[in-house]
Amino acid sequence: MEKDLKMEVFASVDTVKPVEFHVYELHAQKIGNTYSIIRGAAWKLRNWNQAGVFEDGNKIYATEKLQEKIPNADFTVEYEGSRELPVLENRRIYQELIKYWITQKLSQILIFGKYRKYSCKSNVTSKWIMTNQGFETFSSGNREISLERKYNFWVTIMDDEKAYLRIDTSSLFSSNQTVADYLEKGLNLIGQEVKNDWAKNNQTGILTEICDLTVTDKLDFADSLKAYYIQRNEAYRVENISDDTRIVKVALQTGIELPYYPQALKPVLTRETVSRMDAAFSMRTESLVKRNMKTRVLLDQDFIQDIGTIEPLDGMKFETDPCTVEKIGYKKGKVKEPLLVCGKDKALKCGEEFKVFNYGFYRKTEKEIKIGYLYPRNSYDLMKAVVNGIYTFAKLGKYHGEKDLYTMAGLLDLDVKAMVREEYELGDITDYKRAANKLQKIEGIDLVIALVPDGMEEDGPYNPFKTIWAKANIPSQMISMKTAKLFAEEAKEGNKAKNNSRYYLHNIILGILGKTGGIPWVVKDMPGNVDCFVGLDVATIAKGIHYPACSVVFDKYGRLLGFYKPAAPQQGEKITTRILQDIFDQVIFAYEDRFGEMPKNIVIHRDGFSNEDDEWYKNYFAAKGIMYNIIEVRKNISSKLIFWQNGQIENPPMGYCVYNADKGYLVTTNMKNKKGSPNPILIEKKCGNLSMADILTQVLYLSQLHVGSTQKMRLPITTGYADKICKNREFVPEGKMDDRLFFL
Repeated sequence: MEKDLKMEVFASVDTVKPVEFHVYELHAQKIGNTYSIIRGAAWKLRNWNQAGVFEDGNKIYATEKLQEKIPNADFTVEYEGSRELPVLENRRIYQELIKYWITQKLSQILIFGKYRKYSCKSNVTSKWIMTNQGFETFSSGNREISLERKYNFWVTIMDDEKAYLRIDTSSLFSSNQTVADYLEKGLNLIGQEVKNDWAKNNQTGILTEICDLTVTDKLDFADSLKAYYIQRNEAYRVENISDDTRIVKVALQTGIELPYYPQALKPVLTRETVSRMDAAFSMRTESLVKRNMKTRVLLDQDFIQDIGTIEPLDGMKFETDPCTVEKIGYKKGKVKEPLLVCGKDKALKCGEEFKVFNYGFYRKTEKEIKIGYLYPRNSYDLMKAVVNGIYTFAKLGKYHGEKDLYTMAGLLDLDVKAMVREEYELGDITDYKRAANKLQKIEGIDLVIALVPDGMEEDGPYNPFKTIWAKANIPSQMISMKTAKLFAEEAKEGNKAKNNSRYYLHNIILGILGKTGGIPWVVKDMPGNVDCFVGLDVATIAKGIHYPACSVVFDKYGRLLGFYKPAAPQQGEKITTRILQDIFDQVIFAYEDRFGEMPKNIVIHRDGFSNEDDEWYKNYFAAKGIMYNIIEVRKNISSKLIFWQNGQIENPPMGYCVYNADKGYLVTTNMKNKKGSPNPILIEKKCGNLSMADILTQVLYLSQLHVGSTQKMRLPITTGYADKICKNREFVPEGKMDDRLFFL
């Protein structure tokens, strides 16, 4: 059986040929970071001249002679003539040059001989969507929202002097309404994410203010916003807009706040937003948003055909079949799926986690669980149906009132008597807090089960409940009214009822187990001779305010030792050495409490980039005689893997990977019978002696150990739980090690 594994990377047919550039020397008026200054100058020259402008940190290079004087510029440039640059010594410049000419070529492509296929602004996008019937456009019923395809692409020049084009296509929704249109309708858009639709570079941020200033009032950087556009030779954008137009301010992702014409801005629409605005349109486009790898590669190939021959680069062309991963410095691999061990020492294959309810948990909660109940006024019968369903299933092994063949009795020891029952008034935040406070004053409660409205409304009870009980060190299990009604309906039908509630029961019981210190399953054999795993992440609460989190400490089998959330905030995403000391002291204490000795070998998984003090790690662990590895685990990446089998393009199964000595892409989810294609995670070794083969295996195994559901996470539970703590930090007790997973 023929098998191959590739990435969405396409090699140039021939090597990159050197070309001539117009060369400029920069003279800056301000003193500062040289690289930052020259990068900013190149950006301004590029926007002003409508030309390809690049820099190498020393000189500025252009595809044509530039207009050197730019209004309000804090620099000048001096022309040094034209020069041919060798390719390998100037890879970054040539990579950007190739990307520039690709964009120029795409901007000229017509579909059906008259429509521009691509919009080449800050990103390359297209409203023309590939379908089985050809290219079509898709808009909502009122024509306000359109589905677009976004084409992200990068160029890398390897030592063989060939260019390698990496493509990542995604979906986005655009509106034909500007911020000005929505303001005219009386809508409040403060806090809405918006993008500058007039910009050639990517400018997105949060709309923060509707100003009293108009577009003709004086600004710090120009006589007025209107004058700014006129100076940029873009008068056509503003000449028909009223001078009384009030400017709006946007806090950009870079951290700066800038004024804009409201006509220049459009809202950034997420799929969830579109679903609320037009559910039918969202459903109609679902199959176009979730694409398998075969569909993705077909679109990649169409994109390359549109690029065609790039004449300014000596007729450069790209292959239409992806290159081998060996060409770009990787090896192919397959990590064998782990065996999980649950109750009665039974082994489970991945995908068989539902059998845990037949065999029992690896470690059930060690005490009888005392529960408090909270529910909306006049919904006692719904609460009763939920409680009976949970109790008879988890305690008695019954489903719909009868003994269940697939469920053992005694999964959890639940106290049949409620510690307390309390009602609350829907829509009254004060009453939410009053009810929650009553429960936290009752001593001995191990868990609160609360019925809450469907959805996550801003004025709903979910956040107040979770926050108050976390401060009282009480975990909670929220159940939606929709789920409660399902339990009540099936309770009335008895043994004639369908099995719809079984899935919810499984997840609720696993949630209760994890929140009361139990463990459903562990890994049978973890490679690498590691004593424990630690996950680190940082929560960004507001600009400049960050909270670090030590997600969890697991032993080598994936048994939870505890999680720890430091109490103190910090400046920046780099975790300070003081907080690192606090975190790893707690890690060592937790391990010593369980095993009576210090760990000898620790693996640290850092969500994102590990920019902490390398010397601190070295000194801290050396003083204690502990070996350590630091592994970066990144989830938001643009690369996908392609599985070729018997000449067919398929989604790669879980465990397939490409890797080199210190970097790898790993598929951690199975999507064989699902819509879409799997998103690999990027794993990079920053330091340590573990092999990438062992690292990839450990990460895959840890991704199969999620406690709160039979469905798995894409991330290993180390960084996956760190991420959950960061996103739900108000719902998690701080300053203490705990083995109850409040954040599930």
